[in-house]
Amino acid sequence: MTDAAGPPQAAKRRSPIGVIILVVVAVAVIAGIWYANRDQAMNAKAGDCLQQTGKDELKIVDCASADAQYTVLGKVGGKERIESTVSVTKVCDQWPETTATFWQGKEGEKGDVLCLKATK
Repeated sequence: MTDAAGPPQAAKRRSPIGVIILVVVAVAVIAGIWYANRDQAMNAKAGDCLQQTGKDELKIVDCASADAQYTVLGKVGGKERIESTVSVTKVCDQWPETTATFWQGKEGEKGDVLCLKATK
């Protein structure tokens, strides 16, 4: 009598080359995401300069560039969007030279407010 399932098979192993390729692809994807987002306003810190590229979009630019429209004075975390629009002096009191604010985060959650000074 023979076993209907056939002879036992050895467990398949992944080849080391396959694992290496998987790791290289993962690193490339992560690096690509970082590269694509490196100049997003969410990465701005005090002293960085920003250019407005859309209604609710800013990107980091070289401060010596003619594109620089704002300088980041500071960042305040844990604020709702409405807090950034009601009054500049409430959120950005510690930077009296603030002329504009920019809120970043997910709608309905708390996010960060950039306190900005117009450069022009």
